[in-house]
Amino acid sequence: MKCLLIIVVGLICLTGCGSAKEEISVTPLTPTPTITPVPPTITPSAGGALKIPMHRPLTLNPLLNADVSVDYALKLVFEPLMTIDEQFKPSPNLGTFNFASDGLSVSITLRDGLYWSDGAPITTDDVTFSIDFLRDAPDNAIYKHNIDNISPYYVIADDKKIKLTFLQPFSGMAYQLCFPIIPRHYYEGETDAASDKNMKPLGNGLFVFESYDNTKLMILLLNSSTYRKKPYIDSIEAIIVPNSESELNAFDQRVIDLVSSEIADWSKYHGNRATNIDEFNTMFYDFIGFNFKNDAFANKKLRQALAHSMNVDDMLSVIYLGHAVRSYTPVNPASWLYEPNTAKYDLNLDYAANLLAEAGYTSQEPLSLRLLVNEENMERVKICESLEQNLTRLGVNVTVDITDFDTYVSKLDAGEFDVFIGGYSISPAQELSFMLKSGDTPNIFNYSDENMNKLLTASFIATGSVSWQKAMSDLQIYIAEELPVISLAFRKSAMLSDQKILGAKTPVENNIFANINAWYIAK
Repeated sequence: MKCLLIIVVGLICLTGCGSAKEEISVTPLTPTPTITPVPPTITPSAGGALKIPMHRPLTLNPLLNADVSVDYALKLVFEPLMTIDEQFKPSPNLGTFNFASDGLSVSITLRDGLYWSDGAPITTDDVTFSIDFLRDAPDNAIYKHNIDNISPYYVIADDKKIKLTFLQPFSGMAYQLCFPIIPRHYYEGETDAASDKNMKPLGNGLFVFESYDNTKLMILLLNSSTYRKKPYIDSIEAIIVPNSESELNAFDQRVIDLVSSEIADWSKYHGNRATNIDEFNTMFYDFIGFNFKNDAFANKKLRQALAHSMNVDDMLSVIYLGHAVRSYTPVNPASWLYEPNTAKYDLNLDYAANLLAEAGYTSQEPLSLRLLVNEENMERVKICESLEQNLTRLGVNVTVDITDFDTYVSKLDAGEFDVFIGGYSISPAQELSFMLKSGDTPNIFNYSDENMNKLLTASFIATGSVSWQKAMSDLQIYIAEELPVISLAFRKSAMLSDQKILGAKTPVENNIFANINAWYIAK
């Protein structure tokens, strides 16, 4: 989040020059120093209620909940074992974590001074209870599959130390530990999502549950027993809104103080002094995909020609309005796992024409392509239009198929396309097997490459940050060289907040309230 925006106007001093006779003595004037206005210092003050949006919850138990807006609110009540920072890197939260060199276990030592909001100490028994609780959670629960690779077998040394074993090595296992834990003494036996206790959460976060009115709001108060820095804001009002579409309307009417927003929505707030805009990186990845059932795409020169037909830099400013970051691989450049030294494909129509000719396409025997895009996504439609224009200039016969989303998906499944504009919300662990691995279950591109499979496997099982970074570097270099997809950009999101919400705000994709203890409300 940006701090309160203060525009500092520079003072420009204009001086005139003149001539003087030699016999006249002129005493030089001491220049008057330019004074730059100093922004007033605002001392953070404690107190005030922050109003946030929340959909009507079916439960307030974080391990049973399936709604993202409810999860955001519950992050203020419950702390996870680990968190994810601005570089999409997992970071210890409730203790220290030592992963075994074989990738098959982790030893956790809980930090001292951890308590539930009722004063009971947090122990390793609460960790095992939370894991077992998730095993029985509904399949749509947000954190349900975080524990899929954790074995039912645990080694508990004492109230502070525990060892979790894994079913297989997985480089991204630390990300799987980014789930909240709940106290056994309060939630044991509470399998009904709407039970009294499951609607009155007891947690370990910065705030504690005070009350809930299912037609109006949930109220949270400051937690005096949090181990983290105490927030300035002393209460949260989670205002019930019916759906995501109504959140911006509630923000415009100042019913709520903040909202998370996508590109198309937040651009209208630029220049509006009543609104703070704090952008953050996301894992939403846009790309151009090929249908490898079309044998023409087996020729890498054809894929390269299409890559050099894209003016992505122009798209970043015109289509994404500057709210995206260029990427040449399916790994976000903001990520600690990103490899910057890969093959690059920028707009070069002359080179693209040469590549098409080398691939066997001429004005006498032109290339014909079907471009598929869904009409609901305006950025994708504009990308498609840009690609169509440049391919037409290259003499390619282009047919554009703009459909509704359901038809778009069915055509992708049926392979009724040559090229499509698509997007994926990629895991923060940036595990790419779902996208590019081939085998018994074909990927959406019908792409197959044994070298790619080996590199994907190596990145999946790598142990230790150095080995993982090396495996991910090798994978990205190969992806950029082989071009199974044309990477375009990773989108950004923004948190919009009322101008009265001050402090250095640093939202992250999985938690816009990541540093809420640094925020304060202007009096």
